[in-house]
Amino acid sequence: MKKKILAISLVVCLAFVAVAGASLAYFTDEETADNVFVMKGVDIVLNENFEQNSELVPNLKINKDVWVSNESHSTNAYVRVHVAIPAALDDGNPTFAAVNNFLHFNFDKESVADGMWSWNKTADGANYPGTGSDEWNFYTTTVDGIKYNVYVITYESILTPGASTLQYAISQVYVDKTVDATWNGQEFVYTDTLGNEVSLDQFADENGNIQIKVIAEAAQAETFANAHEALDTAFGVPGSYDPYNE
Repeated sequence: MKKKILAISLVVCLAFVAVAGASLAYFTDEETADNVFVMKGVDIVLNENFEQNSELVPNLKINKDVWVSNESHSTNAYVRVHVAIPAALDDGNPTFAAVNNFLHFNFDKESVADGMWSWNKTADGANYPGTGSDEWNFYTTTVDGIKYNVYVITYESILTPGASTLQYAISQVYVDKTVDATWNGQEFVYTDTLGNEVSLDQFADENGNIQIKVIAEAAQAETFANAHEALDTAFGVPGSYDPYNE
């Protein structure tokens, strides 16, 4: 019985202190406190290890490392890259049979491990969809009259300030070993053993150069569940907008 009385007494005492504390607030001076907030932006750098004007020779692999750095002072970020390949040199949607490509672009197995680069539309499933999957994050665009197939590759881990992606989105390009060039009296026509045939004006600029166009995007990581959600919210779903023609 004593324990019960003690408990009731404590409740009454605490209630009294709470009331007394509230009453004391009427006798304090008015104070003004400035709550300081700092707004920071997301600042990224697109990095490439690539020798410009490299000459494409069948089956000669050319180094093209692509990665992204977060140069922000205090903002965590999610990042992705859009890699545009001349459509005439790429099998592209819907079959994605790399064996049909004139121009191959490769990545390391480690680059599609968990938390690394994802070629998918969403955060679900394996990071690399494989042949024939409709999960590729892919769209087409036209720049200066040349059609491009664009692959969107999302880095799934948060990129902290000062950090860089731990793997390359892509690492090399090369022309398929079956490609041959034949002069028809006016221009070179390129063919392979699969019967594919393309001419220079389908994939090269006015100087005869092939361009692989890369764009990087970043969005704040805070308040988002994953990289795909953050970037799709900030920029839109790839294909619903076109960063190459904005």
